[in-house]
Amino acid sequence: MLSIAPYRFLPPSTGGHWAIAGLHEALGRQCEDVLISTQSNQPAKENSFRLYPILPDKASRYLPFAHFPEVKKIAQQTGCTHLLIEHPYMAPLAWRLSKSLKLPWYIRSHNIESERFRSLGKKWWPILRQYEQWAMRAANGIFFITPEEKEWALKNYGLSENRCHVAPFGTNLTAPPLRDNANAKLARNLGVSPDVPWLYFLGILDYAPNEEAVAFILNEIAPRLKAAGSEARIFIAGKNLNPALQAQIKATGGQVHYLGFVEDLSLFINACDVMLNPVLRGGGIKTKAVEALAYNKMVVSTQSGAEGLLPDVCAPNLLLAENGNWAAYFEQLRIALHSQPGIGAAFYAHYSWESIAGKVLDVMSASNEARRAAGMVAAAGLVEKGL
Repeated sequence: MLSIAPYRFLPPSTGGHWAIAGLHEALGRQCEDVLISTQSNQPAKENSFRLYPILPDKASRYLPFAHFPEVKKIAQQTGCTHLLIEHPYMAPLAWRLSKSLKLPWYIRSHNIESERFRSLGKKWWPILRQYEQWAMRAANGIFFITPEEKEWALKNYGLSENRCHVAPFGTNLTAPPLRDNANAKLARNLGVSPDVPWLYFLGILDYAPNEEAVAFILNEIAPRLKAAGSEARIFIAGKNLNPALQAQIKATGGQVHYLGFVEDLSLFINACDVMLNPVLRGGGIKTKAVEALAYNKMVVSTQSGAEGLLPDVCAPNLLLAENGNWAAYFEQLRIALHSQPGIGAAFYAHYSWESIAGKVLDVMSASNEARRAAGMVAAAGLVEKGL
């Protein structure tokens, strides 16, 4: 397989980075995965895929066909049989490679990008929608990250059902990890009591939907906890929180803590009890929610924040409230604080990267068989006609 990731993702530092790294590590263990990306990537020695960092870290890398000769040469040298692009932005290059090498090509859609930018108020989203629709119609298959986005694309982009599939964000964990006194270790570092519930929110905090979520935590959730007499502590983790929200956090008198960038995410997530996910917009599966569930944490989410999560698979750890109904959200939080988490084997069977990679390869193999059968039928028709 030859894959194209259009930006730096190594080492991973965001959900999108982990989505690329996680899937391709699993793919590289199940097939030969050749991954083309930008020059700024810093690969690890143990990566299972072969990285070719040939794309420049400039906007020019998105120009249609700009890197066709180099990528075609790598595809020929490595004997690739399938093409996969992360996001639709490199679709013209993949389309031309497909035509030239007679190979099927696929898009992995991390979001419906035009809808995401529309929700963020970008005026040029209609142009992106036309381009995204063309790319998805031209591809041999599309892997959506949530069932909801698959259904949206089927309805709005006029795609055929047999070319649309779901490959969600995954986890490297195959069972809940031992907590191993993680909260006591972190408590010593933070100077807070390990004997009260710890709630957390995690993300890139200058991204508007995440910034809004922090504001909801401060204005809607923290006051309700305080009024109820709860001693729970809330941790906000991530880079680039705006100064006004940082000042508001300081004014809570220790109820809410801003940690900034957290180096040891495993320790941090393992130490906490409940993940707060009051996200109202953005699109795509919320990677931080998958991570929390994989660590056997209770997750209290809005409906929008839980898009892509299968309630039956995530039970009993996932509790949902209607978007914007903060009284209902707080009631779900009260339930979470008195619940015993118990994520089951079905979650890991569905969301493990190994399982997801296997399903991606199964789709491609089935597509090969269908293409081969169609070719045989066409050839038989020509024989019957004496051609």
